[in-house]
Parts: sequence; structure tokens; C-alpha cells
Amino acid sequence: MQDLNDFVWFVKVVDYGGFAAAGRALDQPKSKLSRRIAQLEDRLGVRLIQRTTRQFTVTEVGQTFYQHCKAMLVEAEAAEEAVAALQAEPRGIVRITCPVTLLHVHVGPMLARFMAKYPGINLQLEATNRRVDLVGEGIDIAIRVRPRPFDDSDLVLRVLADRGHCLVAGPDLIQRMGKPVMPSELSRWPGLSMGEGRQVHKWDLTGSQGAKAEIHYAPRFITTDMLALREAAMAGVGVVQLPILMVKDQLASGELVRVLDEWEPRREVIHAVYPSRRGLLPSVRTLVDFLTEEYARMVEE
Repeated sequence: MQDLNDFVWFVKVVDYGGFAAAGRALDQPKSKLSRRIAQLEDRLGVRLIQRTTRQFTVTEVGQTFYQHCKAMLVEAEAAEEAVAALQAEPRGIVRITCPVTLLHVHVGPMLARFMAKYPGINLQLEATNRRVDLVGEGIDIAIRVRPRPFDDSDLVLRVLADRGHCLVAGPDLIQRMGKPVMPSELSRWPGLSMGEGRQVHKWDLTGSQGAKAEIHYAPRFITTDMLALREAAMAGVGVVQLPILMVKDQLASGELVRVLDEWEPRREVIHAVYPSRRGLLPSVRTLVDFLTEEYARMVEE
């Protein structure tokens, strides 16, 4: 296989009109350039340059070869410039996944504002609650919600929001059951649960003085959709644990009532994960930065 450096050096020798001038420009010995061009001619089986001690002439074949080599170098420079442009300007396609409810409540409007601000970036979004294999599925960013500690050691993680949760119920249920004072009282209350039927359903609570309580319950309603849980709670079906950001309007309007004010469920972290910082496209970095700024403006209470 040809050494492409020989093509570069041949072009430079022709451009500078001789080996000495080209050697100075390339910071290479004149003798090395002469030897490499001679080896190139031997491999091609043609004479590219006629040279004597006083004369330097590019042959007809050499002129044709020069034009093709020059075009190759121009294309190579264009390729480098294209990559540099992508590194500098956010554009292109970003593939992203997000939990369904989080998308409906927060991320969907954020992405709409993002695309309006950055018209050069296109998004391909999958709304899913499953754990996505970023590398295997070609995903640029996955938004996830989990309590600490995390287990994404092979991925880069960016915290978007550390969100508090609370236990809430509809005012009709509170009136019917009476407002509880201690966590143990919740064991006789109807519960609503985020998740799947085969998992263990419990509330892990921490009191204002650091006391811990673990309340197991058999939920009346289990779903992977937080919006459905909120609706069921407002209808008086049961008690549910939901993010404060998701129920603050309903708490303010009285559609929901906070249960056990002095006890808080475990906090969860909204975060973005992506495969690597190295070679991260500006479009991906820009989206992660944008989401971080959007969540920073949100206030729970």
C-alpha cells in the first residue's frame, strides 16, 4: 500500500519548485525528499520529475498525478474542516430516551424550547421506562430517575435535579380516614404504587429528627404512569408517593393534601447519562447543559 505521506511530499515539491525549498517548508532534509520521490516513482513505474543539477521539470505523467494528489489533499483538508465545524457548532441528530411521565411533566416542554433555540439540532426521542443500553442501541443521552447511589460507573453522569418526594392523598380520603400522625398508621390505608406488581411495595420515610420508618403496603393501584397515580390520589383512591414538583399545584389548590408533614420519602435524582466525554458532540453537550439550566430554574416549594 502506498504511503500517503509520499503523495503529500510530491505535491509540496511541485508547489515549491524543487526539493530544497520543499524541504525547508516541510522541515525535512532535501535528501530524504529526493529519496522518497524516487521510491514513489519506482513503485508507480513512471518518471514524475525530470531533475538534473540545474533543472527541475515535472513530466506530463507527473502533472496528471499532481492534479489527483492535490485534489486528494484538498478533500482531506475539507474533511478536517467538516469535523472541526461539527465540534464548534451544535448541529445534527441527538438520540435521547426519557421516562414517560417525566417527559410529559417536564422534559417535553423543555425539548420544545431547546429545538426552538437551536434550529440546527434534530432530536430523536424514545419515551420509555425501561433501562436502555446506550452503547448497544446507539443512544446519545438517557434521562433517568433513581435514588442514590448510582451504578452507572461505565457512563458519564450529569445531575439535572435532586428532587424531593412527599406522601399525598385526596381530601376526601383524609376526611374519611383521619389524618395520620405516625408512619405506622399508614399500614391500614389504601396505597397507590409506581412500579410493577411483583415488586415489594413500601414507603421508606425519614423523620425530621432522623428517625427511620419502613411501611409495607398492598397497593390498590399499580402503574408505571405517575400522572395516573396523581389522578387516582385526587379521586380519593389512596395514598401515593410523588415528586413535590409534580404535586405542588394540586397541594396549593387543595386537590391533594400532604400526609405526614414531618416525614419525607427517600429523595431521587434526575440525571442524564451518556457514553463518554471524549469526542462528545457539541449538540449532545449543548442539550445536557440546556436541561441542567432548565431544571435549575425550577423550585419545589
